[in-house]
Amino acid sequence: MRIFRTTLFRFTVIYGVLFSAAVALLGIAGYRAIFDVSDAQTERIIDEEIVLLASVYAERSASGFREVIRQRVAWQDDSIYMLFVASTGVRLEGDLNSLPPQALAAGDDLFEFTYDGRRLNADDVVTGVASRTAVAKVRQFRPSEDADPAFIIFVGRDVTGREDLRSSLSRVITRIAFATIFMGFVIGLIFSFSLMRKVDAMNKTAKAIRAGDLAQRIPLTGAGDEMEQLASNLNAMLDQIERLMTGMKEVSDNIAHDLRSPLTRMRNRLTSAIEGDNQQKDQALQATLHEAENMITTFNELLSIARIESGEVTGTREPVNVAEIATEMVELYEPAALEAGFELDLETSPVPQVNGSRALISQAIANLLDNAIKYADGGKKIEINVRVDKKSNVYLGISDDGPGIPEDKRGHVLARYARLEESRTTPGSGLGLSLVSAIVRAHNGTLTLDSAFPEHTPTGLKVMIRFPRID
Repeated sequence: MRIFRTTLFRFTVIYGVLFSAAVALLGIAGYRAIFDVSDAQTERIIDEEIVLLASVYAERSASGFREVIRQRVAWQDDSIYMLFVASTGVRLEGDLNSLPPQALAAGDDLFEFTYDGRRLNADDVVTGVASRTAVAKVRQFRPSEDADPAFIIFVGRDVTGREDLRSSLSRVITRIAFATIFMGFVIGLIFSFSLMRKVDAMNKTAKAIRAGDLAQRIPLTGAGDEMEQLASNLNAMLDQIERLMTGMKEVSDNIAHDLRSPLTRMRNRLTSAIEGDNQQKDQALQATLHEAENMITTFNELLSIARIESGEVTGTREPVNVAEIATEMVELYEPAALEAGFELDLETSPVPQVNGSRALISQAIANLLDNAIKYADGGKKIEINVRVDKKSNVYLGISDDGPGIPEDKRGHVLARYARLEESRTTPGSGLGLSLVSAIVRAHNGTLTLDSAFPEHTPTGLKVMIRFPRID
């Protein structure tokens, strides 16, 4: 299956194995800590018993020593005792019938052995025998330092319960380790299936876009995780790519449509000039030069719009004051406005700074003033207003008292090469408002067109721009 080759599945399995190993190591460490202490405690108890019996042997006679052993053997606890005559090996007292074979090779060390012990019920009544596990030590006692050993004492402890617990705990640790590995495998499958669905959705979208369907987007699930954020950012990138592709297509179509006529006129004019006299040739060259300059201007404006919309040219972003820029542009355009019969009226108030490009904002204001001077036929006044709006954004408004733009055509004039029929005879490329719109979008602002005097005729035109302030 393809899921077994996914990176997430491999990471999950590796993590599961490492986690299982860590659990196993912790289990073994705890296991060793518990039972090593228990083993040491058992050996200490046996050693204390041997020391105690040695003192009894030293203080009492042989018969008294045997009586102590007999009493201890009679106790029904985990202790195991046996007493032998050292010289003959005859068993005198004890819980066992014979010395375990392991005792012969153990020397003074602790050794483990099995024996047939009593099986008790809940009332401590003997119900039979069962094989049990015990540990013990063997010591030889001398009546004096120079005498031969008189007795062999065997002291042990039954550890069947502890060994059963040891075996059970070992099995539990092993099962936990295998269960953890299995759960890691299952969780890896679940995570991998979940991630694969998201990755497959991205791959499907990418294939559709590669096939030419630029409208495809990665579906969002609303999970809000990092995959959702990645999908959202990819969709935003695809939106930008689609806008750029659409803009490129529009530019190509517009160039093919709107520049064909000037080129045709230039060709016909030059063709006629070849057959004319010198005066006709000079006139044709002058007209052709003027036409070429207009085409260069159009191309430069198209290039500026494309570069601004693509983010390639955003100018030097810095805190700027829109009121100061508007004041500078009014001073620059005031002579041209007066010559065209317009009065420029500037009204500003203290406004916060915006993060933007002084050059691009200046170009936007210049285009709007130039449009007002060109197309506000019959108008006498152009007003520029800079203030803070109700949402604390910086408001820039430029209005005139010309014929204005009909409401149903205000969205159309923001497109490239858009020109109203009334302005077809006026020089221009129809790119001014489109360039302003691109600059405003590059500054995360909004541009709105409205009537300057809706209750009058002509209604005039008001261009309203809002720039977000610096927080």
